Amino acid sequence: MSDESTGGQSSEPRGGARVIRPTRGARVIRPTAAGELSRGDLRLRIEATGRDLRRAITSVLEAVAGPRPRPTRVARAIGLDKSLASRLVRSVRTTSDTDLMHLVPSPGGLHIFAELARRHADPASIEHLRAGADRFAELLDAVPGGRASIDAQIAESSRVALEKREHIAKQASFKAMSFLLGHFCDVLSTSLFLVPGANGKRVDGIEIHRRMGLRRMRPSTPLALLSFWGEASDAVKENAISFETVDGASGASDPTGFLLRDYSTQPLPDLDVVRDGDMTTLVLGANSAGQAPTQLTSVFRIRNGWAVQPEARFQSLRGYVLHTPCREVIRDVYIAESLFSDATPQVSFVLPGPRVAMRPPRPDGQRHFTEVDLTSSLEQLPPGPHPYDIPGVLNQSAVVRHVLERTGHGMTRFRGWRFAMTYPITLIEMIWWLMHPSLGPDGGPQG
Repeated sequence: MSDESTGGQSSEPRGGARVIRPTRGARVIRPTAAGELSRGDLRLRIEATGRDLRRAITSVLEAVAGPRPRPTRVARAIGLDKSLASRLVRSVRTTSDTDLMHLVPSPGGLHIFAELARRHADPASIEHLRAGADRFAELLDAVPGGRASIDAQIAESSRVALEKREHIAKQASFKAMSFLLGHFCDVLSTSLFLVPGANGKRVDGIEIHRRMGLRRMRPSTPLALLSFWGEASDAVKENAISFETVDGASGASDPTGFLLRDYSTQPLPDLDVVRDGDMTTLVLGANSAGQAPTQLTSVFRIRNGWAVQPEARFQSLRGYVLHTPCREVIRDVYIAESLFSDATPQVSFVLPGPRVAMRPPRPDGQRHFTEVDLTSSLEQLPPGPHPYDIPGVLNQSAVVRHVLERTGHGMTRFRGWRFAMTYPITLIEMIWWLMHPSLGPDGGPQG
């Protein structure tokens, strides 16, 4: 069944066409060129519009401010708003017509420019600019979603458009989710260390979480600080995955053992322990009089987390679903030099759901329908005297060295990589993968 209501209209088939008869008081929706664009090439029309606008804007700008116009010169010459003058100059300096279409002012802004510039430019140039602005307006009206849809089309091939629109969208998402959830964090960092397991058959993990600038916007909002999975009996099962405190305790009896109090806000408020099946969560309760700790550091050990010998070319390491809106998230992964010598990490983003580990990144770049296309930076960390420092995270190197000493890995050498993102999307799952180039797609040796 369609989810669109008829809105007071009646229809009947006639000669294969759908005839809409508006009833009294109903709004008549007239067709636009959207149908034509869906059958034609929208991208070609975007490029053609950008090409025409480039010629028209350049001609008028040069008449106003000379062959090398500057925004301040344009603004002073005709009394144009400085931000509008800047967008005009930046748009014609782009290297492609699609990038111009992303930066160019709206049709209304172009008409303002044409009106103020008509004393300086010849009538033909002004008319050309007005006609280009009108064609731009027609294009916007013809595309469902208007300029946002056109920018999304441009972003397929323009990194400038992609990064700008994505940043605006992520920033808006951060503000909205902070209000809806009632809390936020300035910086969230995680550092995952992969080390040889005690049994020689598995790989263990040590993971440090740090939250800086944690804020609860409404006192009535319960705030989850740390969640972990596992049964108390996991540790006694051979090769079973288990989560332990930094000193090797199960943590089931006292989950606050996962917190590093010396590197957290003092004093820590009283926390509620909420158990839901195999999941245990430390929560700052809704009615708690305590403020959220502005700095919170936690650490846990993952026993028997991964196989020493990977069974596939892509090996899933960790998945993170961000429940706290953050201005910045930084996730490091460090691999002991004795493990996975040829492996390199990759990152993917997916909508939360079952079997995400079965969908590794595809080498041809095609995405699964559950994957989310987000720009991010992933860099290998150089060796040096301060390999663990993270900008904006207080005492990070000291925390890491403290944890590694307590777990017996103070002298272990690691290879490290860092993922960073500004305004990460809440409730989108990020997955760390290890790509083993020596293995084929089926897990056998690469032929």
